[in-house]
Amino acid sequence: MTDAAAGPAAPAPGAASGPPALSALVLAAGEGRRFDPSGRRWKLAEALPDGRSVVRASCEALLGQVDEIVVVCGAHESELARLLAGMPLRLVPCPEAAAGMGASLKCGLRASAPSVGWLLALADMPFVAPATLRAVGERLRQGADIVRPVFEGRPGHPVGFAARLREPLMSIGDEAGAAGLLRRLADRVVTLPVADAGCVRDIDRPDDLAPAPADPSR
Repeated sequence: MTDAAAGPAAPAPGAASGPPALSALVLAAGEGRRFDPSGRRWKLAEALPDGRSVVRASCEALLGQVDEIVVVCGAHESELARLLAGMPLRLVPCPEAAAGMGASLKCGLRASAPSVGWLLALADMPFVAPATLRAVGERLRQGADIVRPVFEGRPGHPVGFAARLREPLMSIGDEAGAAGLLRRLADRVVTLPVADAGCVRDIDRPDDLAPAPADPSR
């Protein structure tokens, strides 16, 4: 594991000492070839209109909303360490990252042991409102098994999973990620309507770097 900051991740305000209650797993191991098929530009390092990199903005939104931030990385570990320098989070290398998102997710699960659960976040979604992140975490603290924000009927991110679901999460396939598990446990998913278009907006192509529209939830 690699620290992006000189010390452990800072707890959220009011968090108790000891094991973290809520951990955010930020999946940042993908190559993002749809953004640039040539591979010369890596989308997580691209600058948003405010000058921050995509991955830094995605992680900064989580500050204060969870007790621990774990960033799962693949071949770009050194670049992520530079982009996230000074932030209270941990970088977790995943040698199996090329196998798919499920492999990255399981690397993150092995590196964290929260008492309440995880927010499974995507590193290419920098426009998610902190209020959405806070609401997902709060529903987990209230006892929900799985929490998913929904914007205008569209399922969004991050998805919250209770700590008691570690075993089924660890059994997912390497390629598909948690999608199959969400289908199997559909009756345990709490949908959380939010006024946050950012929870369904990822960076897939260069045009997606444009400023997000005004969002009343921010």
